[in-house]
Amino acid sequence: MTPRLATGPVSWGVDFADTPGNPPWDVVLDGARTAGYAGVELGPLGYLPTDPGRLRNELASRDLQLIAGFVFEPLHRPKELPRIVVAAHRVAELVAPAGGTHLIVIDQIDPGRAAAAGRAERAPAPTADERRAVARAIRTLADVAGAAGLTAAVHPHAGTHIEFAAEIEQAAELAPICLDTGHLAYARLDPVEWLRRLGDRVALLHLKDVEPRVLARGLSFWDAVAAGVFCPLGTGCVDLSALARALPPLAWATVEQDRRPGGDPVADLVASRCALETAGLGVPA
Repeated sequence: MTPRLATGPVSWGVDFADTPGNPPWDVVLDGARTAGYAGVELGPLGYLPTDPGRLRNELASRDLQLIAGFVFEPLHRPKELPRIVVAAHRVAELVAPAGGTHLIVIDQIDPGRAAAAGRAERAPAPTADERRAVARAIRTLADVAGAAGLTAAVHPHAGTHIEFAAEIEQAAELAPICLDTGHLAYARLDPVEWLRRLGDRVALLHLKDVEPRVLARGLSFWDAVAAGVFCPLGTGCVDLSALARALPPLAWATVEQDRRPGGDPVADLVASRCALETAGLGVPA
């Protein structure tokens, strides 16, 4: 089963809803459709319209389908969990009525981990309390997702407490995984191996590529993003043909290119889509 392709606001550099320099949300939705994508993810809560009916109408007018929303919060801080749960309910209560199916759970980037992102030998190991907090948060947010009719999917991410092999394995025991090829490659893990290793625990797929020359510079995570560590698919180190051979049956795959606002996101997304279609990894919109 070849997945349909979605993208999201992060490909325009939108990591947080209130960041100065974010492009207008309608530019992102128009650009996603212009680039040939059939679906989108919500991005940070408060960026796209927050009324489910309006959001549904804006997407329908562009023939786009909502796939998922995310919670990008410090799961490793136990005192933050009540606030995180409130945020998760808000996302779920927008995503489900607007037609989405998944709540993506991402630990927020931690300064100490971000400084050593991608380098397991240098990253400070999570404490026992942090491991317990992450596990509790995953279980709690999975319940929030389920109550809204959504499936939770934990997203391993560079610079967080769910980045390297043991951390991913722990998360996969608690909830399905949103496997991100770029963040795995950033952590020096083989996305194809992990796709096979996790098997039916993979609920969602994020397709992203990594520029190895930038990765080799050993920058902190946000500096690496600014330097262009994530690049159009087919131009970095992720083996798309091998991914296509290992791909489980998934309805959707989301193409992302984390970046700072600027450049030409639409052109990059077109290049990524063409590379995926050539590799047999995407159905044209």
